[in-house]
Amino acid sequence: MKMLTWSESENDELWQHDTFNNIYDCIDDAVENYEMKKGETIAIGFVFPYIASIDAESVLEEIENYAYDECGESCESWINYKDKESIDELSNRLTACLNQWLKETKQEPTFYRIDDIETIKI
Repeated sequence: MKMLTWSESENDELWQHDTFNNIYDCIDDAVENYEMKKGETIAIGFVFPYIASIDAESVLEEIENYAYDECGESCESWINYKDKESIDELSNRLTACLNQWLKETKQEPTFYRIDDIETIKI
């Protein structure tokens, strides 16, 4: 289910209100809890949670750089990261591992991107 949130202005840097299931709940929250009045406007947008991911190709390039710094030219062409299928598989595994670790350490993202913003008159 898509979630929505609201703010006093679509240009606010931080949208700090709860998330809701529909526009009407956003309006109710603005009126009941923040004393917004009939005729005033609020911005309502869809919430897109941030999902951490790891790009395996970037990781492998960095590992190659570390190896080169430590061992020199002997490590060139050590890792073949041009095979898209195996890189995608590694990206998926690393991302799954990261997200599991974030969950276990209670550090999952609590922030999100807001998009498809509309200004609504109360």
